[in-house]
Amino acid sequence: MALKIIESCVNCWACEPLCPSQAIYEAKPHFLIDAKKCTECDGDYSDAQCASICPIEGAILDSFGAPVNPAGSLTGIPPEKMAEAMAELQAH
Repeated sequence: MALKIIESCVNCWACEPLCPSQAIYEAKPHFLIDAKKCTECDGDYSDAQCASICPIEGAILDSFGAPVNPAGSLTGIPPEKMAEAMAELQAH
């Protein structure tokens, strides 16, 4: 049970201070999560704190490889609706 930060991470430092198990560390080219320390915030918070603050949608994956903060999670707009809206804007 551990989360993973992938290469889309922009090293914004938002997640690192929130980790209750101090599993997040700076590495090159982006932050990483120490799988031996990561508890996915179980026992501390109901949601993974790193994913709740991460401004990059899809940058943090769960143990199955699924994004914990998927596309649309920051805006509240499903990706297909966003694509429709962007297409309409570009058409005008």
